[in-house]
Amino acid sequence: MNIAVNLSNPFVIVFVFGQIATFLINQFLEYIDFRARSKNGGKIPEALQKIPLAVETFDTEKLKNISAYEDAKYFEWILSSALVLALDLALVLFGFYPFVFNYVCGITGFPTTIANSFCAFLLFIVISSLPSSIIDIPFSLYREFVIEKKFGFSNMTWKLWIGDQIKGFAVGLVLISVLTFIAVALFIKCESSWWFILAAVLIAFTFVMQALYPKIIAPLFNKFSPLEDGEAKDKISSILEKVGFKNGGLFVMDASKRSGHSNAYFSGFGKIKRIVLYDTLLKSLTPDELAAVLGHELGHFKLHHITKRLLIMIPMEFVVTFILYKMAHLAELYNAFGFANITAQNVAGVQFIGVTLATMLWISIKEIVSPISNIFSRRQEYQADAFSAKVCGSSEPLVSSLIKLDSENLSELLPPKLYVFWNYSHPTLAERVEKLNG
Repeated sequence: MNIAVNLSNPFVIVFVFGQIATFLINQFLEYIDFRARSKNGGKIPEALQKIPLAVETFDTEKLKNISAYEDAKYFEWILSSALVLALDLALVLFGFYPFVFNYVCGITGFPTTIANSFCAFLLFIVISSLPSSIIDIPFSLYREFVIEKKFGFSNMTWKLWIGDQIKGFAVGLVLISVLTFIAVALFIKCESSWWFILAAVLIAFTFVMQALYPKIIAPLFNKFSPLEDGEAKDKISSILEKVGFKNGGLFVMDASKRSGHSNAYFSGFGKIKRIVLYDTLLKSLTPDELAAVLGHELGHFKLHHITKRLLIMIPMEFVVTFILYKMAHLAELYNAFGFANITAQNVAGVQFIGVTLATMLWISIKEIVSPISNIFSRRQEYQADAFSAKVCGSSEPLVSSLIKLDSENLSELLPPKLYVFWNYSHPTLAERVEKLNG
């Protein structure tokens, strides 16, 4: 098979343009953030200057640490993002993907049965992902063992890191294998309707994973213990009872064995919903502040934010798979990226390649539309903040918890508005505090 890429093909042009545009947009945004940090990194936002806790917390030393931490991540990102761009372009322009396809076809006997089609697709996914995975390893290690340790966050050991990689790879391989087998079977047996069935399967898979993750997958990586009796549990239980939220238990995760960053989250659905608190969070916040943080998360449920997202996600899943179905039947798409000799008549047997190429195209341009989802996300965060203040009877516990969390996580205080608009799914600390106190 000829693996020459057609540089004049619209699909290749879109891919190359999307990759370069995404790179330049991010470089510009990160640079203006760096410049703003250099200018304003030693200042406290006006909305925080009237709050004694904020003034006390964000002293000169803390502000210097925040800027230094963000700068360290930025300088590492400059090199890693440039190498990722070069790699992504090189893999396409030098015909890596057709080469891998030829290779897996040769060793699997593709395409004669569902079994060898599955093996070919799975091998194609694994081998195709190797270059990016390999290039990410040194940067991942540098972030974890240099940057995060330098600023007092990382408690990771080499043994734990290697164990996480092995377990993560194993879990990912199992999940990808299941979905790959289903997809291949649908490609072959339901050639004209696979997009509809696959969308339904992916939606069902999402819900199944919500049930399996807290019970099976999460415990592979962390230990979860019931929240001990005490004032914190009493405060949280009181909030849960007040809003009528039924859950499958309050748990503490041993996050500190890896990192000093703090967080809390919900997992599961229905009666198996779990509330998980990082052990670092318990050490950082008072019982009232913990209740306020949980009040915010409860706000997302009680205000039906999750349901609203599902109402958008479910029909979009069908739209996306239908688009993938249409694109997977375009011989021009295959020929553009070096998969020659594929016509409208024989495209059915290699639809998984078409789906992969269409997905690559979307990834190359999705950065351009990313601000849209962030706008709605930030709006919902404000609503959840207001819910927490209402259910707790005051905004003070949430304000103080947000100040402490931003301080401990060394979060930037004065990023440029354009940077926030483009990249932030949450409002800044100053914006949230101003809204809560307004």
